[in-house]
Amino acid sequence: MNLRGFDYAADAQGDDHGLSGLATLIAQARTENAPGPCVLFDNGDFLQGTPLADTLATDRTDAAHPLVAAFNTLGFDAVGLGNHDLDYGVPLLERVIDGLCAPVISTNVKHSGISGLLPSVMITRQVQTPGGLHPLRIGVMSALPLETAQWNRNALPKGTSISDPVATLDTNATRLRAQGADVIVVLAHMGLGHAGAPTHSGDAGAVQVAKLRSIDAVVAGHTHRRFPAPDGWTMSPDVTLPVVMPGASGAELGVIDLDLLWNGTRWQITQHHVQRLTQTPETPPDKKLLALSAPSHRRVRTALSETVAHIPDTLHSYFAMVQPAQTMALSARAKAMVIQRAIEHTGLSDLPLLATATARAVGGPDGVRNFAHIAPGPVLRRQLVPFSAFANDLCALVLSSDKLHAWLERSAEVYSRLEPRKTQPLLDENCPTFVFDSIYGLTYRIDLSRAAGSRIHDMRHQGQPLSPADRFVLATNSFRANGGGGYDKVGLPAPTLTADIPMIDAQILALNADNLQHWAETPPWTLEAGGVRAWFDTSPNAAAHLSELSRFCPDITGRTADGFDRIEITV
Repeated sequence: MNLRGFDYAADAQGDDHGLSGLATLIAQARTENAPGPCVLFDNGDFLQGTPLADTLATDRTDAAHPLVAAFNTLGFDAVGLGNHDLDYGVPLLERVIDGLCAPVISTNVKHSGISGLLPSVMITRQVQTPGGLHPLRIGVMSALPLETAQWNRNALPKGTSISDPVATLDTNATRLRAQGADVIVVLAHMGLGHAGAPTHSGDAGAVQVAKLRSIDAVVAGHTHRRFPAPDGWTMSPDVTLPVVMPGASGAELGVIDLDLLWNGTRWQITQHHVQRLTQTPETPPDKKLLALSAPSHRRVRTALSETVAHIPDTLHSYFAMVQPAQTMALSARAKAMVIQRAIEHTGLSDLPLLATATARAVGGPDGVRNFAHIAPGPVLRRQLVPFSAFANDLCALVLSSDKLHAWLERSAEVYSRLEPRKTQPLLDENCPTFVFDSIYGLTYRIDLSRAAGSRIHDMRHQGQPLSPADRFVLATNSFRANGGGGYDKVGLPAPTLTADIPMIDAQILALNADNLQHWAETPPWTLEAGGVRAWFDTSPNAAAHLSELSRFCPDITGRTADGFDRIEITV
C-alpha cells in the first residue's frame, strides 16, 4: 500500500514515489524486453503498510480501491499472498481478490475457504521463433512461511493449515510440469537466510525453495532485504537458480531475465541474469497511478492532521535502544490502559498489570527519517503513526515470572555481546530491532557482557525480586502473543482476552490521561557491560538531546554514508 511513497507521519513526500514511481521502471523494463514475453508479479504484503491502508480497510472495497485500480492498470499477471495481507481479515482480502484482474495465489494455504484464492496459475505467451510461433507456458506458485499459522491464527478461517512450503512447492511443480509448464516461477514470501538469520521459514525458507530442481526461478521477500545484496553477500553455492529480492515498500523492481531456446520440441533456459532496479528521488511517478489514489490520499492526510492531545515535553525515539524512551512509555501505558479496562470486574484484575513496548521508529534499514520526534505543544494524529505500523489487536496474557524472563531474554538478543578493550556495535545487525520489547511495570538489568540467553538479571516488581509463584497480566499485541518475532520459543499461552481498538486511539487515550504516569518516570531497564565502548547510529537531530545520555559519556564520531550520526558510548 505504498502507492505514492508518501511519509504520512511527516506529511511529506518520501525518497521515492512507491508503486507510482515503480510504474515508470516497469514500463522501461517492458520496453527493453520487447518484443519478448514479459510477466509482472507481486510477492505479497500488498494490502498493508501505510495509514492509507488502515483507512481503506474500513471502507467497502471494490474495483475503485486504489490498490486494485493500480494493479489492474499496471497489468499484473499474478499476485502472491503475504502474511500481512491477512491482517485486516479475510472479508477484505476476498473483496480485493474479486476486484483484481490478476489471480491471487498461495500454494501452501490449505482448506482456507478464501474465495478466489488459487494454489497456482499457468500463464501462456506466444513467442516468435525462426520456426514460427510457439506457446511458452509459465507456471506460477506462491508460498507463505510456516509461521503464518501462528502469526495470523486470529484471521485465518477455522480449519486452515499452512503446509511445508518446500515439499508443497516441489509436489505442485511436478503437477504443473505434467500440465505442460515450460518455466516455473515461485513467489516465495520468505527470506534468504542472511548471515546470522534464524533458520525458520520466515527468515530463511526461500533458500530451501531455491535449491529445488523442479523449478526455474524464485522471487524472495518478507524480510524487506535485498538480493542481489548491496554488500555482496551470496547464498550457498548449491543455489544455482536465478533469485531476486527487491526490498520493500514499492521502492525497487526485481528483474529476472531468462534466455530461452526452442530446440524443436521444447523450451530450454540457456542462461539468466538478475538485477534490482531502484527508484531515485528523480524517478518520475506515473501520473495515472497518482490520480487513482489521489482522493483517498487527500482524505487520509486531512484525518491525520487532527490535533489529538497536547504535551509539555518533547517525545523522541533517538536513543530508544540505549535507554527507555518516553515514546516507549507512552506505548506501554496505552496498552495497559486498554487492558486494565477490559479486565475490570474479572478475576484478572487482582493480578499485577504489566505492558510491553516494542522498539519502533529507531532508524535501521528504514533510514535516517525513521525516528519519532514530537515537540512540546499540540500532538497531531499523524505523529503517532510510527508506533502503529501494523494492524495488530491489543491483548492480555497471564504469565509466570519464568515466562517473563524468557520473553526478556529473547528481547535482549537484539544487542551484540560486548567484549572488553574493544569498540563494538551496540546492536546485532542480524537481529531486527522490532524484536526488542521493554516490559513496563518491572525493573531489570541487561548485561551485554554475557552471551545471549543469559543477560537478564535483577528482575523486580515494585522493588521486590520476582519469585517462581508470581503471576502477572501482560498487555501486549496479537503479533507478539502469537509468537511473532521469534517469541514462539517462549512457549506462550493463548491470550485471555483481546481488545478491538486501534493502537493510535489507545495512545490518544494515554496522552489525555494520567493513568500509570509513573511508568514514564521509572525506566524499566538499564544496560550494563562493565565500562565497554560501543557505538550506535541515530538521527543527526539527536545531537540537540545528547545530554540525556550523559551517564554513557556519549561522543559523536562522524556521519555515515546513509546520513546517520554515529555515537560512541560507555556501557
